[in-house]
Amino acid sequence: MPKSDLYIGVLSGTSADSIDALLVDFSNSIKVVDRFSKKIPKTVKNKIFELVLNKKLPNYANKQKELDYILGELIGNCVNQLIKRSKIDKKMVKAIGSHGQTIKHSSSRKNPFSLQIGNPELVRKLTGIKVVYGFRQSDIANGGMGAPLTPAFHNEYMSQAKVNRAIVNIGGITNVTLLPAKGKILGWDIGPGNCLIDQAVKNITDGKKQFDNKGVLAKKGNPQILENTIKKFLNTSYFKKPIPKSQSVENYDLKKLRFDPSEMKKLKDVDLISGLTEITFQSILRDLQKYCKKKYEVYFCGGGTKNNYLMDRFKEVNLESLQFYVTSDLGIDPLDVEAMTFAWLAKKRIEKQNIELTNVTGSKPCLMGEVIN
Repeated sequence: MPKSDLYIGVLSGTSADSIDALLVDFSNSIKVVDRFSKKIPKTVKNKIFELVLNKKLPNYANKQKELDYILGELIGNCVNQLIKRSKIDKKMVKAIGSHGQTIKHSSSRKNPFSLQIGNPELVRKLTGIKVVYGFRQSDIANGGMGAPLTPAFHNEYMSQAKVNRAIVNIGGITNVTLLPAKGKILGWDIGPGNCLIDQAVKNITDGKKQFDNKGVLAKKGNPQILENTIKKFLNTSYFKKPIPKSQSVENYDLKKLRFDPSEMKKLKDVDLISGLTEITFQSILRDLQKYCKKKYEVYFCGGGTKNNYLMDRFKEVNLESLQFYVTSDLGIDPLDVEAMTFAWLAKKRIEKQNIELTNVTGSKPCLMGEVIN
């Protein structure tokens, strides 16, 4: 029997929809052994966004501590359910790479800061497996901005010597990695992915729906109703910043979005969803056109790939320089990419191998993450 090299990657993305755990075998290239997703209860999700979007919340520290424990328990249980489902001996798993739930992230060049919750000590206690955590903090401690971290993984498994590729991950935030056949790897956060759309759907349905399933609502609307609002939004300071740069969901509070008053009079709910989806589409396309100077294969991953309306918007684009695909065309499920990244980062940390993200976050090559044995 061939020797296995098993690691688990686990995270709850910026949309906070679910905790995704992935069991990965690195012994022969890379293979997903099994996966398990645990939906984050609505009450917990509400508490997450209460912390994310309200800086002046009373008893903030106590609420953060309580949620850190709740999420640690959810993550630990999710990993245990994955192990039970896969029917493997947990002693075979070398480590868990646990990213946790991002609550605050500031990519200020002078004072970058990133806070994730999901108590890694509790995850270790519940699972009995080594835990690697604090990936963003390692990057910051070594001169980086703390995000995005996925470009190192994209480079390892998705680059191609003679082809220019871009990997676009649409989660709560959209990030992109450029993998040119010649030249430096680049990566940055483009702007909002699903986060504004999710907030709008939640508001419109009084919390009954958490996201625009398959983009059905957006398809019914007319994004042109919000034409001026979209233009103003895409002209704000973040979009003018040079790369590399990183962003956080806390910067995209729908309540603070400045709508053109004249457009609000005729705005239907579905037009709002369609307009917010258009912001995501236009921000991605604009950056790709700006930075992909030669012919590029563009591969999408993340929850945004399930939004058929958004994906169809890219199919309508007729540019010789950009060809659009999903990462499943490379043999990697679009919903596995991020969890796979943290399994891989855990492996690198356990094996004491440096991660190189200098052109992405600005950090010097470093050991990424802390280990709880």
